Amino acid sequence: MSISAFVPDPANGFERQFHIPVAAEAFFAECWEPAAEQLGLQWVPLFSTGIDITKEDLPAVLDELARLKEWASNQSGGERIAKLASRIELLQAELPKALERDGAVVYIG
Repeated sequence: MSISAFVPDPANGFERQFHIPVAAEAFFAECWEPAAEQLGLQWVPLFSTGIDITKEDLPAVLDELARLKEWASNQSGGERIAKLASRIELLQAELPKALERDGAVVYIG
């Protein structure tokens, strides 16, 4: 299984096409969750069980992603950490676009 971000009730073509792979569940458990716990993050750990993100939630989610990316930049781990950082960057770039419409919701899980 894998964790991804998508718009469950799309209102336009962009939202219908919106799909961001976040991580395989095993990789999330091995890499994302320990880092999130170490940093005291609240939103990121919920990605594994599933959570709706709204425009109002976006600043807090982006802040946590930035903190996680900063943590990753200070780790050794080669390809695994690079993969984590690239998925964070993708979420940082694309989540705001998906939440431009009032009432839009992105599900991550």
